[in-house]
Amino acid sequence: MEIKTTELYEKIDQEVKKGKRYIFLRGSSRSGKTRSAVQYLIIHALTNKKSNILIARETAVSIRNTILLDFKEEMEKLNLFQESNFNKVEMIFRFNNHSTIRFIGLDDTTGKLRGMSSDVIFIDEVNTIDRDSFIQLDIRCKNYIISAYNPEIPENWWGLEYENKDDGSLLISTWRQNPFLDERIIKSINSLKEIDYDKWLIYSESKIVEPKEKIFPPINKYSGDTPESKQIYYGVDFGYASDPTAVVKVIYKDKELFVEELIYQKGLTNQDIAFLLKQEGITRDDNVVVDSAEPKSITELNREGLRVVGVKKTSVLYGLQKMKSFKINIKDSSTNLIREWNNYKFKKDRSGNITSSPVGDDHLIDALRYVVLQYLDNINNRQKYYVY
Repeated sequence: MEIKTTELYEKIDQEVKKGKRYIFLRGSSRSGKTRSAVQYLIIHALTNKKSNILIARETAVSIRNTILLDFKEEMEKLNLFQESNFNKVEMIFRFNNHSTIRFIGLDDTTGKLRGMSSDVIFIDEVNTIDRDSFIQLDIRCKNYIISAYNPEIPENWWGLEYENKDDGSLLISTWRQNPFLDERIIKSINSLKEIDYDKWLIYSESKIVEPKEKIFPPINKYSGDTPESKQIYYGVDFGYASDPTAVVKVIYKDKELFVEELIYQKGLTNQDIAFLLKQEGITRDDNVVVDSAEPKSITELNREGLRVVGVKKTSVLYGLQKMKSFKINIKDSSTNLIREWNNYKFKKDRSGNITSSPVGDDHLIDALRYVVLQYLDNINNRQKYYVY
């Protein structure tokens, strides 16, 4: 049996033998990082009987359309792929030595992830998942985790902390380390230099480039207790099946906002929302603002014994500008809000020009925006914008 590998494969092997637990593969487009990791896991499964290996990505759909195809191709090159060994429903391949490789999308809602343990884990496009998902995988992994990503990340991305741990490592690769790359692909990657220089730095040179279209400045985190203040507000952005209901607590103190994520959950009815708000200690005496587009929900929440108002109508851009008039501090436990904050940006048009249309998850951001517009719009009339 012969397998053609890149130098990145050998570097992964070296890091594993050093005892590294967190092995991050930061690579440009077509650097071979995903293929190298897949090859390494196949060899691990073949040489370690009864190994349980997990390959994860953000969604099950993306698994089926990307890395599962890579796995099949590599196995077919080795004459090892047998349809009878692959359960298409469970997405598990069983080797003859009783090792298994399971593929899972982290959007799984069946609870499988929380009950699943593995010897080795590979996370593809790790920069698209949140920290909590990584932690859930980490605490269920016996040996080591390989994580691959393109360097299109914010400068304070959570994965950098793991790279810098004593048992963490970072392997950087570009397409130049991939000897099997077609010349036409190389030409296409190089052409980015004249089309979009930042994209060329990311997808050719594997450099981290802070997105210029980002709406918010680098995040200010705080931990522990928030300052005491009589100005405490709550914002609610409604969701249900496809979007989560998002709730934030906002404390205003000395021209600063201290924001904490309270609820981020799909499938909540208005009665569920009322119950959870009351669990957070919110009563009729508290100020709660919600999306004014749902008057029925507002009525039902008020009937549940809360004091809820719909936010006054303005443009999204106006609300964002008002938010920027405060120094905003986000509690470090607010993982979904931190993710939204770091990834919220202005959309680019087909020519690559930045537009005034925001894109990205904004459920908690909207809840915060409602608070600012409803209760704090005129409080900083004489205040200049913060420059972080």
